[in-house]
Amino acid sequence: MRERGAQRAFLLLAIFAAVSMMTLLDATAQKPTRDDVQAAYLYNFGKFVRWPGDPSRRPMLVCVAGEDPFAETLRKLVEGEQIDGRPLEVRNLDRPDGVSDCSILFIGAEQRDREDSFLSAAAGKPILTVSDSPDFLDRGGMIQFVLVEDHVRFEVNLDECNRHRVGLSSELLKVAAAVTAKSAGGTR
Repeated sequence: MRERGAQRAFLLLAIFAAVSMMTLLDATAQKPTRDDVQAAYLYNFGKFVRWPGDPSRRPMLVCVAGEDPFAETLRKLVEGEQIDGRPLEVRNLDRPDGVSDCSILFIGAEQRDREDSFLSAAAGKPILTVSDSPDFLDRGGMIQFVLVEDHVRFEVNLDECNRHRVGLSSELLKVAAAVTAKSAGGTR
């Protein structure tokens, strides 16, 4: 029974990712790149995350650390999209002091030398932090993209999510490649 629920959750997330990717595929008529898949995941993470406080009608800000070209891929994907009635907006951040308004912060591997400063700026704030950088979860991040058999998947540091009051849906956790939760006795 539990296995069927996990399969259903994975199928649901896969459908969301596939539908999101259709726009990009129609525009490029090519196999989706790693950036395309990661952008689709980021968009869909917003549907499975609950932030504390009253729901706002302000745009949901997805921030990308540095002048990463990944932001343009993400911008194309979310153009005209909404989550819970909130329009999505993508912003590049040159400096860590701009993270306060972000709902989601993506710190790409090429920003590894500035990763700690971006994570420090997000500390204590309900901002979902995501990266494709190795050891991101060990360094205080919440979600890390990983390659599993040439497919982009993700791992979750649930302790960091809880510490920052970022609630992840059980449906999202079911499809993660791994979930770390030391405080709950979980393993990676």
